[in-house]
Amino acid sequence: MSDSINPKSYGAWIAGAVLILFSAAAILADLLFIDPLTQQLDHVLAKPLQQGFLLGTDHLGRDILSRLMYGGRTSLLVSLGSSGIAIMIGAPLGMIAAIDKHRGIDRALQLINDSILAFPTILLAIAVAAVFQTGRSQVMWTLGVVFSPVLFRITRSEARKIIHREYYLVSQLLQTPRLIRTILHLIPNIAPPVLIQSASLAAIAIGTEAALSFLGLGAQPPEPSWGLMLSDSRRYLSTHVHLSLIPGIAAGLLAFSFQYLSDQMAAAVTALEE
Repeated sequence: MSDSINPKSYGAWIAGAVLILFSAAAILADLLFIDPLTQQLDHVLAKPLQQGFLLGTDHLGRDILSRLMYGGRTSLLVSLGSSGIAIMIGAPLGMIAAIDKHRGIDRALQLINDSILAFPTILLAIAVAAVFQTGRSQVMWTLGVVFSPVLFRITRSEARKIIHREYYLVSQLLQTPRLIRTILHLIPNIAPPVLIQSASLAAIAIGTEAALSFLGLGAQPPEPSWGLMLSDSRRYLSTHVHLSLIPGIAAGLLAFSFQYLSDQMAAAVTALEE
């Protein structure tokens, strides 16, 4: 049995556990943690494990653990939401381009797609976010639009392979309606690579959302966000380095878990095809 689908592949189990723990903490944050906006000015800049705070407090006396978990909710919502939006935009357009008989729509969509991909992801996200209002929802939609060309390209490539296979050609000869062919043949075969890539995009979205919030184009104060936590901690790097390390490690760990699971799913799919 391939290691990629072996239950003893501990890396995948650990990555999955990290995602489950972050998700559970984000969902149950209202029950498990205090209000992240509560200021305790008599406990300003408390260090970890001091004054009754597990991870300490920030410059306004707000509990870092609480802000970390509520910030994780923001990161998960943006990462999963932007990936879902990218699928809804990129996958249907990719299938439309693939099955276009006269290639006119295909060429037009590819031109638009290549134009968007020509810009670096973070710069395009900053440009789009700067035009629209700031906030968590705006960042989610911005990243969804920015990521959609990646899924368009994958969907189109996979769909082009499928429509030349025998079972699809036979379905055409039998004059099966195009919608039925899409549901029976295209979507099931396109779904695995699209989901694999969307997990990878979710990892990218975590860092991008933090960067946009850091620059003031994402979540806005006092909303908990890992990017805002990193921005607030800049003034205390020399004296309270944990203020930046904690949200930075959390963002890196969550992004790594998404990316690792994406790689493992890709390896598993490859093994099954072989």
